[in-house]
Amino acid sequence: MIITTCLRPDVNLEREAEIIASDLNGQSIIRNDLSLEEIYNKFNKPILVIGKNRLEWYEDDQAIPYFFHPNSSVFRIRRLMKGEHDPFCDACLLEEGDSLLDCTLGMASDSIVASFMVGKRGNVLGLEKNHIIAYLTSKGLKTNKQNIKDWSNIINKIEVKNVDYKNYLKTLPDQSFDVVYFDPMFEKNIEASSGIAALKNLASYDDLTFEVINEAKRVAKKRVVLKDHFRSERFKKYGFNQLIRKSSEFHFGFIEVSKN
Repeated sequence: MIITTCLRPDVNLEREAEIIASDLNGQSIIRNDLSLEEIYNKFNKPILVIGKNRLEWYEDDQAIPYFFHPNSSVFRIRRLMKGEHDPFCDACLLEEGDSLLDCTLGMASDSIVASFMVGKRGNVLGLEKNHIIAYLTSKGLKTNKQNIKDWSNIINKIEVKNVDYKNYLKTLPDQSFDVVYFDPMFEKNIEASSGIAALKNLASYDDLTFEVINEAKRVAKKRVVLKDHFRSERFKKYGFNQLIRKSSEFHFGFIEVSKN
C-alpha cells in the first residue's frame, strides 16, 4: 500500500504519514501536487491518505474512500439521553457495568452505543478481521469529535483487536462477557446503506456457523445477539428469538444464555 498526505500538508502530517507507514508496513511517499490518479497509475496499489481530520483509504483512484465515521451512533446516543429506546440496546439488555464483545466491529457504530450504555464501569471489546478497517477504526476512536457530553470517554475506552472472531472466541474463558454480538456483512447491508458502500472490498463475508454460535453461548453470561436482514434464515437456523420491526429491513435476534 501507498501512504501519503493530503495536498499542502504541514510537518506534523508528514511525520504522521511516516509513523503510519511503519505501523502498516506501507510505502510512504511525498504527495507534492500529485493527484490520486497519478499516484495509483504509478504504483498500482491501494492508497491511504493522511488528512488533517481523518484517514482515507482508496482501493484505487476511482474508489469511494473508506474512512472512520461514527454514523448512526451519534443520533442514537442523543435519543437515549432523552430516555428513548434503541433496538440494539433492547436486544442486548445492556446495563451500566456490563461487558460486550462485538465480533464484527466495522465502523464501531453499535460498539459506541454500547460503550455509552455500559458507562465507566463497563467495557466494550471490538474484533475486526480486516487490518485496514481495524487500524482506521482504532485511530478514529481516539480522535473523533462530536458535540456529545463525555464523547471522548465513550469512544476512547472501546478496545479494538485485529483478529478473526472464529479463532478469538475459542481463546476466551467461559462467561467472560455479558453479551456477544454479531452483525455479519453481506450484500444487502451495502445495498441498503450507502454509508458503508466503501467497505465492500474490505469487509469480511464470513458466515456464522454452529461452532461459532456455540462458542459465543459459552462466552456470554446473558445473551448472544444477532443483527441481520429481516428475511435472513440465520435467526431460525441458529435458534435466535427474532425481534420484529415492521418498519426496518434489519432485525435483531437474541439467544438467552442459561448457565447451570
